[in-house]
Amino acid sequence: MKKHAIIPIFIPHKGCPNDCVFCNQRKITARGAEITADDIHKTVETYMSTIGEMNVETIDLSFFGGSFTGIPIQEQEAYLAVAKEYKDSGIIHKIHLSTRPDYITPEILDNLKAYGVDVIELGVQSFADPVLKASGRGHNAACVYDACTLIKKYGFI
Repeated sequence: MKKHAIIPIFIPHKGCPNDCVFCNQRKITARGAEITADDIHKTVETYMSTIGEMNVETIDLSFFGGSFTGIPIQEQEAYLAVAKEYKDSGIIHKIHLSTRPDYITPEILDNLKAYGVDVIELGVQSFADPVLKASGRGHNAACVYDACTLIKKYGFI
């Protein structure tokens, strides 16, 4: 029995103002089109057609490839509403997203809590300010530590 499965939702480069050396999400995901709530439903249904037969203990719906909390709040809420619907119905167990450290604030975390987000994956490529600056990351190391402190305080994984 497989213990964990992830249903990936790719939002390539969405929400990120920078084009740093660490990522080219359009090439990585081979997707450039906007994601809609309907796309999320279709992806979940496609994955669940096989995952559902595997007796998996934990299923995450995971938003990858962009800076989720940098997306306009209305879009975040539209995506999270779909994810929360699946979580509330027991189809998935956790909501997972990735974002930038400089896009973590108490207001953002309050919103994520309201939609039942469990896991926040921070894009941290370095803790060295010269590396972050040279790579065009757009934030410094202090921002990383501040984001980690807030995420931990709010009880996210």
